[in-house]
Amino acid sequence: MGSLEQLVKKHGTIKAAARAAGVAPTTFNDRLHRERGDKPRTKPAGSEPRGLTQEELLLRHSPEHQVQHAAEALAEGAYIPEPEFIRDIGLTGGYRHIVEREEFAKYRGKASGGAVYWSHPASIKEMKTQHVLR
Repeated sequence: MGSLEQLVKKHGTIKAAARAAGVAPTTFNDRLHRERGDKPRTKPAGSEPRGLTQEELLLRHSPEHQVQHAAEALAEGAYIPEPEFIRDIGLTGGYRHIVEREEFAKYRGKASGGAVYWSHPASIKEMKTQHVLR
């Protein structure tokens, strides 16, 4: 077959040289790298396992998990109105039964006029003891 490098020069491309040598282009390319003394190739980029992790799947499709994740990320001392909190999560309807669950009560408080705010549990607790939120 001769030098692979010479075949590439003669045919112009690795693909054409591989066709002339009667091997697959990827095999030809691997042999060419070996002939040159290049380091062995590792797995090509993007060959890691495909798909979503369990956490990613839950965050994409479970409203309960989305609310829990967003609530746990709330900063202490910052109070977010509920409509803004819901909009930031990306929920679009059918979420009321989720945000009103007892497990999320520590993250929310209701101000006068019916406005509901979400914050870190310590911040909500502090505002409830000062009777700003209920």
